[in-house]
Parts: sequence; structure tokens; C-alpha cells
Amino acid sequence: MDQPAKHELARMTYREAEMAFKKNPVILIPMGSTEQHGPQTPTGDFRLANALSLEMARRTGAISAPVIPFSEGAAARDFPGAVALRRETLYNLVWDVCRGFTRFGLDHLMLVSGDHGNVPILENLIRDFKDSEGIRISMVEQYRWFTPEWLEEIYERPNPPIGHGGDPIMSLNLHLFPDDVRSDLIETEIKNDFQGLRATSFTQMTFGKHMFYLPVDYSELSPNGVRGDASIASKEVGEKIFNGLVDKGVEIVERFKQVDTRCEAKPW
Repeated sequence: MDQPAKHELARMTYREAEMAFKKNPVILIPMGSTEQHGPQTPTGDFRLANALSLEMARRTGAISAPVIPFSEGAAARDFPGAVALRRETLYNLVWDVCRGFTRFGLDHLMLVSGDHGNVPILENLIRDFKDSEGIRISMVEQYRWFTPEWLEEIYERPNPPIGHGGDPIMSLNLHLFPDDVRSDLIETEIKNDFQGLRATSFTQMTFGKHMFYLPVDYSELSPNGVRGDASIASKEVGEKIFNGLVDKGVEIVERFKQVDTRCEAKPW
């Protein structure tokens, strides 16, 4: 009797994995963080990347690997519940995970990065992996798929006050993990300044028409961890966002299947 196809590696036996690998499927490697997202939202945002990866796998025939739950996360490490990896630790961990798949001849790997702080490290990694192993690894960062037009459609208002510690993470949790959200703990005070400078990220500062780089920690910018308005969150918004992210991710996976990822290794 035929068994239904599995798309989650953790649920496969090694015989099932062996059979699945013969088709050279896209391997999705979800990643996120364990860090603060405001007083009201659970720390485990890696669950959002995992949920996205699993649904993308189900709809495309890809295989979703076990999620990597920790990020570089240095900027948020002062908050209780945060678990941050050293940059070299994250780099080596993800390298070894990818090598664990390519050693079986798999050559379509996609990192599903749910944490922006990981991106500079992962960009270096996928470049180094191409040069060393002769395989091009893909990466998506789903929260960069938002456009001003899509945000206006989602929130039914132009320029919604989204940001870390607020939305869209809270809405996604209300949709996927509502029992873990504490709406009674919402704090709406938003800070984006450091010593009179406007912080556009944890490393970029602006004043007037000027921008320069200066590293700061999250606790220095916002003692309560809030840089977005969580009061705009809702389960309905979260469902709309999640479905949109899945649709976009599926389109990218289907296009990635057509890419010849093998190339000449060029080690230094």
C-alpha cells in the first residue's frame, strides 16, 4: 500500500529519505531566532520560518529540514529568553548542515532565513560554498518580500507602523500560535533614536541627510524592545500575510528548480 508523500525530513525514516533524495528535491532549511519580539509576542520566531518552510515544501514537493532555532542575534541578547550564536558558530553550523545534504548528491538547497541579522553571514557562506564545493545555495528572507503596495493592501492604510517588537510578527503569531500571544502586555511606546541620531537598523544611523554606520544594542535603542506598533496586529492580518508569503515562496521554489546550481569550484 502506497504511503502519502512526506515533506518533513524529521518525519522520514532513512529509507524514505533515500528514496526521496533520488529525485534531487529542493531542500528547504528554515532558520529563525530565539529572541525578544516585544513584551507581547513569544521569543521563538523560528517557528514562523518553520511553518512557512513546511507549507512551501508541501506545495512544491520540496523537503523541509529541521529548523535552526538560533540566530546571530547579538543586538537583542540583553533581553531574557534570547539565545544568540557567535557569527563563526552560525556560519559553521549552517555549512555543516548544507554539507550533510550535498554529500548525498543533492544540489538544490535553499535557506529560509526568518532573521535579518543572519543575512550578512549567510551571504558570505553561500558565496564561499559555491567557491569551495561548486554548488550554488539559494537563500530567501521572507520579510523582505513586503512592498509598500502590499503593506498598504494588508493593513488597508499607507505606511503602517510595522517594526521589530510589533507587527508583522505579532499578527503571524496570532494566526499560527495564538495561545502564546499576550495581547494584555502590549506596550506602544516606539523608540528609534540613539543619542539624538535616528536608527534605521542596529548598525545604521542617520541625521539630517547623512547616514553612517554605528553598532548599537537593542536595549540601547528601545528598553521595552518595541520599534513597531503591535496594536495594529490581528489574526486576520496574520493569515493574509502568511498566505501571501507562502504564495511568493512557492513561486520562488518552482523557479529555483530550473536553475543549474552546479558550477566550477574556485577555492582560494
